Amino acid sequence: MGKERRMKGKMLVWVICSIFLVSSVSFSASKVGYVDLQKVYTGYKKAMESEAAFRKKVENEQVKINALQAEIKKMKEEYDKKKDILKPEEKKKKEEELKEKFQEFTKKWSEVNKKLDERRKEFEGERIQEIRNAIKEYGKKHGYTVILDSRVILYGEDVNDLTDEIIKLLNSKK
Repeated sequence: MGKERRMKGKMLVWVICSIFLVSSVSFSASKVGYVDLQKVYTGYKKAMESEAAFRKKVENEQVKINALQAEIKKMKEEYDKKKDILKPEEKKKKEEELKEKFQEFTKKWSEVNKKLDERRKEFEGERIQEIRNAIKEYGKKHGYTVILDSRVILYGEDVNDLTDEIIKLLNSKK
């Protein structure tokens, strides 16, 4: 089984190398550029505005969570002070109230995190799609055959780095 896996791995490497060799011949007649997507994202004003609005929303939700947490802490402190003098049924009632409040907190915290995660994925997806569209638009307008993500480039001349041009294009749009 291990020998078969290594053989498949070697075959896959060979196929990939072959593709790159064949592609390199095609690339020699092509216009190729690359973009640092992380730099584009952080340089894109609309993305940074979305990030700032998201951070504000997170802070607002955190205030609500902190208030609920403080309420539970206060209830627990009051309970701890009085638990030894409470009648058994009162003690049980207070413990149930604490348990319910803690469950409410846990549920609220989970819902808020899920909602925020969904919102982050949504706006990041929107901004990334806008970036891809801008790269495609730029590439077509300037005759590029291929524009790659700089993370897959081991070496590229600075003249082929289109990052700043893409940032300018994105920020010029309303």
